[in-house]
Amino acid sequence: MDKYQDWSKVLIEPASLNDARLFSLESRMHEEEEIRIREYEFVRDLMKKLIYSLEQSNIEQIDGILG
Repeated sequence: MDKYQDWSKVLIEPASLNDARLFSLESRMHEEEEIRIREYEFVRDLMKKLIYSLEQSNIEQIDGILG
C-alpha cells in the first residue's frame, strides 16, 4: 500500500507543475503579444503623423512657389 501512495506523488505532482509552467508561459506569451501590438500601433500612428506633416510642408512649398 505504501508503494502506491508514493506513485500518486510521482504521477500527480509533476503533472500539476507542468500545468502551472504551461499557464505561466501562455500568460507571458499573451502579455508580450499585447505589448507588440501596442508598439506596432504606436509606430503606425507616428508614421501617419510624419507623412501628414511632410505632405503639409510640401503643399506649403508648392503654394510659395506658385503664389
